[in-house]
Order: sequence, then structure tokens, then C-alpha cells
Amino acid sequence: MKKEHICTLFNMISVILSVLMFGLCLSGCGRDTKELDAYYESMSDFTTNLTAIKENLEAVDTSSEDATTQILVCLDELQEQFRVLSEIEVPKQFESNEELADEAYSYMQTAVEGFHDYYDDPESDYSSFEVACANYERAMKRVNYISSILKGEIPEGEDVEVIDSDDTDFAPVIEESVE
Repeated sequence: MKKEHICTLFNMISVILSVLMFGLCLSGCGRDTKELDAYYESMSDFTTNLTAIKENLEAVDTSSEDATTQILVCLDELQEQFRVLSEIEVPKQFESNEELADEAYSYMQTAVEGFHDYYDDPESDYSSFEVACANYERAMKRVNYISSILKGEIPEGEDVEVIDSDDTDFAPVIEESVE
């Protein structure tokens, strides 16, 4: 049976949850608006729900007959949490998290679909599992980036591009010389 491949998922969720929880603890300092409070609360709820799903995944007895079904249910719940994440209203201070959350949800959708394809089809090959894992990792990487941003850090990695901008939200008035 294909249940032995799920261990990778357990490890990835554990690492991401640790980072995200740490980020939420640090980001609580200095909050002063309702919008920020609502965002932090939503992110805290997301982390709490992710923790519950992780615990449910770890509780699956991979030797049981219905292990695959239980794993897929947990993955469906995970996808739902990523949908919720993508719909959280993001305050201006963390505007980059908006796109990251949307990307995370998109990758998680693709991953869960791939895991369903892999586990539901006894004839599927391992490459479909690997593709699902790659999308899962991309989704989790974006959650890690969100956590870094919440901690006031700049995400790092070879695939991260940081653009410094001094743009303003208005066009300056420039005097034209009169001849």
C-alpha cells in the first residue's frame, strides 16, 4: 500500500507550525489597529486549525484498512484551511502576504488533487506522488514566508526576490521651466 509515503507530510507540517507559531508570538507586539488585530486573530486561528489537522494526520494508523481514507480526509481539511488563509483580509502592513496566501492555496489545491489521484488509483506511479509532494512543499514554503514577514524578517531563499521600493502613492508635482 502507498501509505508509507505520508511520513514526509508529517515532518513538513511540524516544521511549518513551529515557525508560524513563533511568528505569531513575536508579531503580537505593537498592534494598535482593529485591522491588524483581526489579521493576527485570523492567522492564529489558521495555525490552531493546522495544528489540529497535523495531530489528526499523526494519529492515523497507517496499517489500518481505512488509513488512506483518513489521510485524504485530513488533506482535504488542510486544503480548506488554505482556502480560508487565502481569503483572510490582509492589512497594508503585510500586503505581500496576500499574494503568498493565494499562491499557497493554489499549490495546496494541486497537491491535494495529486494525492487523491495517487491514493485513489492503484495503478498510479510514484511520480504522481512526487509531483503532489512538490506542490505541497511549495504551499508550505509560502506559509513559512508569511511567518517570516509576520516576524518582521525578509524571507530568504534562492527563489526569493526582494524589491526595495521608495514608491509613493502619489505623483510628485514637478515645475516645468518656462522659457
